[in-house]
Amino acid sequence: MLSITVSNRRKKNETNRALICFFNEKTGEYNIIKENVLPDNLIDTKKYKSFGCYPKDDFLFVANHNKLLKLNKKGNYIDYITLNGFENPHQIIVTDDVKCFTNTNKDLIELTYKDKNYVIDVKTLDNVVNDLYVQSGSHILKDDNHHVNSLCLNNNKIYFCLHNRGSKKSQYYYIDLKTEKVEYICDYGFCSHNCEIDGNFLYTLSTRTGCLACINLKTGKGWETKLVDREDYFLRGLTLTKNHFIIGSSLTDTNANNGNSQILFVDRETKDIVNRYDIEGYNQVNDIKKI
Repeated sequence: MLSITVSNRRKKNETNRALICFFNEKTGEYNIIKENVLPDNLIDTKKYKSFGCYPKDDFLFVANHNKLLKLNKKGNYIDYITLNGFENPHQIIVTDDVKCFTNTNKDLIELTYKDKNYVIDVKTLDNVVNDLYVQSGSHILKDDNHHVNSLCLNNNKIYFCLHNRGSKKSQYYYIDLKTEKVEYICDYGFCSHNCEIDGNFLYTLSTRTGCLACINLKTGKGWETKLVDREDYFLRGLTLTKNHFIIGSSLTDTNANNGNSQILFVDRETKDIVNRYDIEGYNQVNDIKKI
């Protein structure tokens, strides 16, 4: 079973928005739990959007702007905490020892590890241009230029990705929980999302170019394969199974009202799309996790 967060871009006055989607990867059947399972004080906001999700024991945690929602694995509401000072968090990690969240609109990663708290300002990292200002509509962004959007916990390291908004290549790093240091890995792709680790390999999505990619962490070499046309779809959301890469494919702004988002199953051997499933009524896939 997968947990998937979905939403709609460019739809005004939407009511009873999605909270979480449970997706059976064996059958393609899915069930969307909507916001009406939440208390009224958690849904009466224009900033409502479920994004990062993470399973822990019998529970599922979902980031929704400055709230961390706790659900059971049937989608029933249990509790929440406020993430003070957060705006637009993307991926999250919740384990017994690690609580880690991207505070994406502020270019920060906030981490608690064994009761010790850290705040990582990505503008201060090696290989990052600190004065990168990106024009977005009529606004010049100063706090969200690098758009840190992805987290992956593997072998006492937290891997993360800087999207960089297309102003330069995306960048990859990891936080070593033992040494408390942040280490640079490489630059790759444009407007990238996700950084999943399997052995010595990092898998990611170069969203602007529509590619799934693999980077060998020992050699720096790898491969990429194009999956979608960026004019119609963009890739965000990635999880790995024994046989497949499971990837979210969302509609672009210009195409948002012309169909549904999709879940792509890509064969790990051939790298071909072997199945695709529409998520009817939703044009955005935000995150995908195995539960």
